[in-house]
Amino acid sequence: MAVGLALLTASLLTASPAKKAPPPEVGESRPRQYTTYFYTAGEAVVHGYEPDTSVRVISLEKPGTVWQGKVGVGETQTVRTGPGVFGFLSDKKAAILVGTPSSCAVVGYFLKDQEGQYRSHRFFTQLPSAASQGDERFVVWAYEAAHVQIFDRRTEKLLKEGALKAGGFLELSGAELVGNRVLDVRSTGSAVSAQVYYDEGFIVPASTGRGSGREFLAYVGAITNGVNDLNVIAQIATAKVVVEDLKTGEVLFRGPVEQGAIHSLTLSKRYVRVTSDLPVNVVVAGFKHYQDGYAEHHFGTGLEGGGIDNDFLVTTSGELWLFSYFNQNVVTVTDARSGKAVFSGTLGAGAVRGLTPGFGLYRVRASFGASVMGGASSCGADYSPAGGLFAVDEAVFDVVAQIQAERLQEAKARGETLSDDARYAPVTASEWKKYAPSANAKAKKSLSLDEVNQRAAEMQR
Repeated sequence: MAVGLALLTASLLTASPAKKAPPPEVGESRPRQYTTYFYTAGEAVVHGYEPDTSVRVISLEKPGTVWQGKVGVGETQTVRTGPGVFGFLSDKKAAILVGTPSSCAVVGYFLKDQEGQYRSHRFFTQLPSAASQGDERFVVWAYEAAHVQIFDRRTEKLLKEGALKAGGFLELSGAELVGNRVLDVRSTGSAVSAQVYYDEGFIVPASTGRGSGREFLAYVGAITNGVNDLNVIAQIATAKVVVEDLKTGEVLFRGPVEQGAIHSLTLSKRYVRVTSDLPVNVVVAGFKHYQDGYAEHHFGTGLEGGGIDNDFLVTTSGELWLFSYFNQNVVTVTDARSGKAVFSGTLGAGAVRGLTPGFGLYRVRASFGASVMGGASSCGADYSPAGGLFAVDEAVFDVVAQIQAERLQEAKARGETLSDDARYAPVTASEWKKYAPSANAKAKKSLSLDEVNQRAAEMQR
């Protein structure tokens, strides 16, 4: 898969001059092409959040366009990609749901918006094609007071609304879950999270809007033999964790979760809150009750919780998929419980590596930004962390423009004319030190100098 980056670059160049165009001056309009990569087991559902969003999905294994078109606000497009790695190009931000969300309806996931956030004032999603198990539901969660409305996007019919207190929820179930219905969730007051529950196998987001934090709200249901597993993973240090039932107030667990370890609770039809004194990850996926071969897919979130990270603890029922967003990315995988080495290798940008380490908890470390997905078989769905690269690119674009403007001003002050090579040269360590705090805040990720220069080089091709 080392050809992935070259193919995406070549695809971009088919619509632009072969020679790199200089970026616009500061203050000028800056057209942007959002580019990222994603892995999927079979499909990609593109959710539009802005008018006339032009999207192109290309194969990184077999050169060519898989789908090209436009999506509007609240519109969805299901692209039958087949399994593999694909490039995603758009002129505006969009969300990407991957896996088998329509062809296999037994799935679960929390929604992400166009910014890659799990908490938002507006979400769009297309429900799975069928609800056949009896416990399916769509749940909107409030961490703070909010007024929530759920609309049918196609008919604009208001399906349900409510004023929620902190820890409250609004849900659709039974006959309200029409197959392939597109929902429009709107919240006034605080930003909310939203959960599609048609089976276990999903990340639970935190109150931060990311995958790591100190407070989590989720429904843990009964699909697949009556129970699901709620897993709390402590990555930073030993955490003091409390799990409580939101309806009854019952404390289901109170105690420590050791650093690098997992605590698993087998539950059924519970609306729960998880709180911790330190940031942790929470996943609802087979671990204690279901183990080898359970059909599901879920991404790890990493220490920073965005899904594109350098350090992960992730569960799997059998398989791991490693995905790199940068070149010369040294990736290692170890069994978190035994310490046994599973994999070590170097991946390029757009490269994927599939492993079959078997059921367990695994530590994945990467020298640059990567993502990792656990699960087994071909039935599952999750929002790709690939959309997190949009925020990275915006941050890089802005900081590079500022640095280039400073270089021009400094040369002018010296009475010199700056060459193009000097103007567009890679960002230096001293320049990055100056801008790193603001750029990292905008990217919602700690970026290294090498990562910045790799993404900047792609933008200037």
